[in-house]
Amino acid sequence: MGAKWSVIPLIEDHLATFRDQRTNEKRNRDYLVFYAVPMSFGIACYLAGFEMRDPASILAGIAVFTALLFGLLLHVFSLGLRIKDDPRQSTVGRTAQLVDQLQANVGYAVLVGIVTTALLIIAAATTGKDQPIGVLMSAVIAGSLLHLMLTVFMALKRTRAAYHELRF
Repeated sequence: MGAKWSVIPLIEDHLATFRDQRTNEKRNRDYLVFYAVPMSFGIACYLAGFEMRDPASILAGIAVFTALLFGLLLHVFSLGLRIKDDPRQSTVGRTAQLVDQLQANVGYAVLVGIVTTALLIIAAATTGKDQPIGVLMSAVIAGSLLHLMLTVFMALKRTRAAYHELRF
């Protein structure tokens, strides 16, 4: 897709990080953890009849969290520029790779946060005050929230790995 609004490159960059650090082979387990687990969780919520309450409060929290992730994305971008300008680039190659992966993961997390925010806006707009969100929408939002959290955990792991590359 050549459209300016296409999110496909964000998704492709994120999926490209699903590789083993040592062998650079594709890790199928990552697909299971990041997609099958949240989907299974959502299905379990649906089958259990789970209904979220107070979508406006959840929306407020996720909207702020997504905005903070966007700020982090901009910071990681500037960090990547500083690493690229570093004359010791040959000695920080692994760090640059980790920062690139971190940028891909945080960018994708922002995307998931925006989608989750949109789902919550729809839920809040279509749910009466003091009424629970419908079971199907609750299940989709629950799966999306778990997917977002797992993606943020991946970004935390990459941040830690990059720090360990730079520590003295």
